[in-house]
Amino acid sequence: MNAIPFEQFLADLSKTSEDAFIDPREFDWPENMEPTGWYFTPELISLYGSDTWESMDEAARQKLSFFEAVNFFSLNIHGEKFLISEISRRLFGDDSSELSRYLTHFVDEEARHMMYFSGFCRRYAGKIYPDRTLHGADSGDEELDMFLLFARINVFEEIVDHYNRIMAKDERLEPVVREINRIHHFEELRHLNFGRRFLANCLERHVNDWDDDRRAYLRAHLAGYLNLVWKQYDNPDVYRDAGIEDSFDVWQAQATSDRVLEHRLIVNRKRLSYLRKLELLEDAA
Repeated sequence: MNAIPFEQFLADLSKTSEDAFIDPREFDWPENMEPTGWYFTPELISLYGSDTWESMDEAARQKLSFFEAVNFFSLNIHGEKFLISEISRRLFGDDSSELSRYLTHFVDEEARHMMYFSGFCRRYAGKIYPDRTLHGADSGDEELDMFLLFARINVFEEIVDHYNRIMAKDERLEPVVREINRIHHFEELRHLNFGRRFLANCLERHVNDWDDDRRAYLRAHLAGYLNLVWKQYDNPDVYRDAGIEDSFDVWQAQATSDRVLEHRLIVNRKRLSYLRKLELLEDAA
């Protein structure tokens, strides 16, 4: 059991959001970016360690790192657009005023995050990669849909934060990239904390009426969504823009390689342990 009542927990999060406000208008954007340099931690690049990677010189790897950053920021833009849309239509419909109060901060922070991600993509790449995510229809059960929304958000943000945390500290990267990752990591810690507590609180309230079939449905849904999230990190358009020949074939070969699957498994085990503790993901996920 959590020592702090849920309502007080929400009030504390809201106060922190209010006290730790970061204004994106004060962000220092470089006029131009150098054609060389690292924009994505090399060890996190989707092709790292592959035959294609080994055949590339440093300049080609750095060019790939730029478009990997554009893809990473793009998928964050699309993820946060969906999040804002789904949360916004649920605001102030709950009996808890503290929940709506905090979710208003949540939405505001995600909107500001999109300004950083889109700012980089538009300024330096001139584009945002298209959204490749498919979203299914609601189940019709309002509380179940709210639960699934925040369970999906938790999956998405845990993986994103794994990358943010590493790249915020990687001194090889361009300063603007480090700073975007640092700001996102700093504010997403609150969102992750909220998501974990929200899910646990909901499960506690439904310990007696959400039966085994419903919980099996939740696990199957999240396992499928987790697989979909990871697919967004491998984008053939990135390889084409980076000048890699036969980019589609390279994408097909690497997307299911042992190297990639091992990386995903390591991140899943490290970052999704709380969802496994709640029995929302299988141990192997």
